[in-house]
Amino acid sequence: MIVGSGLIAQAFAGQAETTLSGACLYAAGVSNSSCQDPREFERERERLLLAMRRSAPGQLFIYFSTCSIDDPEAQSSLYIQHKATMEHLVRERTRHLIFRLPQLAGFTPNPHTLLNYLFSRIVRSERFQVWNGAHRNIIDVDDVVKIAIDLVASEKIACETINIANTQSSRMFEIVRTIEDVLKRPAIFDTIDRGTSYAINTDRIRSSLKRAGVLFSANYLREVIQKYYGHHA
Repeated sequence: MIVGSGLIAQAFAGQAETTLSGACLYAAGVSNSSCQDPREFERERERLLLAMRRSAPGQLFIYFSTCSIDDPEAQSSLYIQHKATMEHLVRERTRHLIFRLPQLAGFTPNPHTLLNYLFSRIVRSERFQVWNGAHRNIIDVDDVVKIAIDLVASEKIACETINIANTQSSRMFEIVRTIEDVLKRPAIFDTIDRGTSYAINTDRIRSSLKRAGVLFSANYLREVIQKYYGHHA
């Protein structure tokens, strides 16, 4: 069973009745990490609690959270505080999994994803800011599916919180330049002397990467951007 209809839910849809047929995947929630509206957070909380009540006590309940919970600069964010609260609720279940994800790449109309934001600014020739010290971790949502399914099917895991992320983060400047190159369009931006990076521990998924055939090569960022945005060139 899948709760939700967005990017993650759609990516896992093909596995709902096969590999993950015995699990409940909660892939719904606030889609804008900049949200400041407490009503949106309360709506997700109530929906999460309802989904857990409707799930059998022994059923594996999978919740998708964010790697940004470990970002020191994000601790004051209402969104991050909300995600931490949701994780706490999920951990009260006997059988649960929390998969923390970084910035996802995929086909989605959501304007709040990092790549969609940058893409729209570049194709519209709109000026934006790039923090020269900021790094972001980009992963194809299809690779998230491969890794998550492998962990559940191969290791029969439960009661863990696991980062499913790229083993390497990219500078924001590099991400912008890669989109420029794929689209063959110049970006108009101001460089701001701000931003930091934080480490995302991916040791837990290293064995899964080999089994699932996911390779984070030097060309991974470009390949992902080409996959989802190259047709606009």
